[in-house]
Amino acid sequence: MTAVVNVENLLHGGRSLVAFTDQGEYVAGWPEVARESIRAINHLTDHGPIPAPTLYRVLGELKGIGHLLPQALAQLTRGLRKSLEVYRVYDARDPADSVLDATLLLNQAVRKAAELGELLEAAQAAISEQGYHDGDDKDPTLFDDEGASR
Repeated sequence: MTAVVNVENLLHGGRSLVAFTDQGEYVAGWPEVARESIRAINHLTDHGPIPAPTLYRVLGELKGIGHLLPQALAQLTRGLRKSLEVYRVYDARDPADSVLDATLLLNQAVRKAAELGELLEAAQAAISEQGYHDGDDKDPTLFDDEGASR
């Protein structure tokens, strides 16, 4: 019999896909951390103006979601399909039918995520040369000497 890697126990950077260690201790899994990161961005960006140089940096990171998420979704899809071959899967209906439905929806999500990455990259490019004056600057720049956005 072929040994099956239990994806629930794989770690990357001390976290897994699901939220528990081998010892049963709760640890936020990577999908939860991703969701909470977006939630934090929602809270942080609801407090006034956001200058283009700041947004440029934020978009530089967020566009990666659109560029990386398609691969993750495709791998999750392949893993789900493979589970039908490895496990004794049960469902209220035919498991192959529910996996097919999920596969079709995940493939649609792959395309949407790729489009998201392209749109965020285009938005970043649109503001790439914009700076601002805060009233006291005589020579405004996109970024000051310490690397902080302005």
